[in-house]
Amino acid sequence: MLYLLLVAGIAYHYTFLLSVTAAFTSFLVINYFFVEPRYTFQVGHLASWASLLSFLIVAVVITSLLKRLKAESAQSQQAFRRAEFSRKLAEVLAYAVDLPTMLENCRSLLEQEFGKPVWIVAHKDKPTETYQALFKQEDAIAWVQANGKPFGPYTGNWPESDYWVLPFNRLPSHDPVVVMLEVSDSENMETLNSIISATDQIAIAYQHQIQKQKTLSAETQAHEESMKGALLASIAHDMRTPLTSILGAATTLNQTEISIKPLEKQHLTTVIASQAKHLARTTENILSLIRLESVSKDTIPMDLQSPEEIVGVLSERYRYQTDAPTLSIQVSTTDLLIRANPDLVILALTNLIENAKQANIQNNLANALIKINVLEVEDQVHIQVSDDGCGFVDGFSVKDIKKFESSRDKGFGLGLSIVDAVAKIHRAELTFKKGINHGAIVSLIFHKANIDLTHVE
Repeated sequence: MLYLLLVAGIAYHYTFLLSVTAAFTSFLVINYFFVEPRYTFQVGHLASWASLLSFLIVAVVITSLLKRLKAESAQSQQAFRRAEFSRKLAEVLAYAVDLPTMLENCRSLLEQEFGKPVWIVAHKDKPTETYQALFKQEDAIAWVQANGKPFGPYTGNWPESDYWVLPFNRLPSHDPVVVMLEVSDSENMETLNSIISATDQIAIAYQHQIQKQKTLSAETQAHEESMKGALLASIAHDMRTPLTSILGAATTLNQTEISIKPLEKQHLTTVIASQAKHLARTTENILSLIRLESVSKDTIPMDLQSPEEIVGVLSERYRYQTDAPTLSIQVSTTDLLIRANPDLVILALTNLIENAKQANIQNNLANALIKINVLEVEDQVHIQVSDDGCGFVDGFSVKDIKKFESSRDKGFGLGLSIVDAVAKIHRAELTFKKGINHGAIVSLIFHKANIDLTHVE
């Protein structure tokens, strides 16, 4: 048994020739020390010959079987390792967000799997200093891209080189290539096939990302063109009428040969002033929306503000306007504080009041009250603007707000977009619901600021 264990151990850890040599050597040692007559290589009995030959045959068979088992075990382990590598590579490709990150993760994974320096580069890329120090054959990359063929051992193209360059595309292109350095003479065709298979997987994902980026770019461009078209259409439609009214009234006033009565003159000047105010308000809304969408939330100054004071300032602004709506202000809870930029909150409330005013006019209630309520609900502060118009459709929400689209004949539909932008800047909530009988209630919901007054001297 010791003899068989010795042969088996040598067979598992060393070459087949050494294992067979050890089997024969052990055969001779057993014959010399343990078979009669001892200390000679003669065999005195036929039974001893049978035992020795049996030992030798078993040793050779065990050696052969162990070598085959070891080879199959190595193949199995290699297959498992390749399968695990393929799984990891598939995960990297499946969860790729952008091309640079995807290629870098794939490069790192290839290095871990094959234990050699790997680069994924294009000929037009500016190589890093480390890359330049390891690989200076830039012409090889250009040749591979120009021909769409692999380069290096077992490829048929410069097999004496000590590196592989594998293309993403089998046709001439400027797509990236995989460069693997330190390829030794011990590498085989199986290793090359594994690298080519991985390169093909990466190339497919690369093309998918390229097409995805092109699609997103085309969609973005189409959306921007659509927005520009909507803006131009809205400007052409909404500004034509007030400009025409202003031009007509100004032309009439400028005609000296026509006698204009004082009441008609007053009417024409009122038309000019009203339409000019509309154009100014529209221009201001467009500029406000552009500013709100172009600045970062962190750059807007905010501090503790009283909603009651904000509503009071808003009311003062409307007091001296000739066409101001009638406002009804009710503050249910005093001493409320929110963290806000007062100018932006006033801008949002102004747009809500203007929308409420137009809603009342459309419902033939030009003199109806517009209610502004400030109330506390749990740990939130609600600033509500209510009108007596037709209200919003059922289920209307922030998601239904669209810039440059209005339900009225006059206006760009920017008011709610501005209010939504202000709400997002303040991390507030914008909600819509129907009034008790009719009309709409639009609420800006802020988080209540809690101040510990016990530590304030």
